[in-house]
Amino acid sequence: MSIKAVIDAQVLFYFHYTYSKVPKLLQILKEDIIKGKITAIIPIIAISELLWKMRKIGKINEVKEAIKRWEISENIIIDNFDLDTLKLMLNNDQSHELHDEIIAMTCKKYGTKIIYGTDIKFKEIFNLDLRTWK
Repeated sequence: MSIKAVIDAQVLFYFHYTYSKVPKLLQILKEDIIKGKITAIIPIIAISELLWKMRKIGKINEVKEAIKRWEISENIIIDNFDLDTLKLMLNNDQSHELHDEIIAMTCKKYGTKIIYGTDIKFKEIFNLDLRTWK
């Protein structure tokens, strides 16, 4: 049985953007996903952020290829923003930014507190186990 972890857009940027070196934590994450130790849950809003940024620099094909790989991976779940997530938001009394709240509620939806990203608000506001490289 694998551990479930939600992936924020910053992780996707490191894997698909123009960063020169992927941090060791993210290298291990990628290996653990491939080996099935971790099931990565990627909220559609995080993919949307990646798409938006990659379109601006003319690298839309990289996003198209990534989505194809994610769709067939046994260890990746692409999560839609849906009514279940919205209902969790209704029961949430604090927020920071809309996209962060959607991502945090995705953690609750899948019963995990583990999130890979950089925003300390995931820990401070949503009480998640933030796994960060910064």
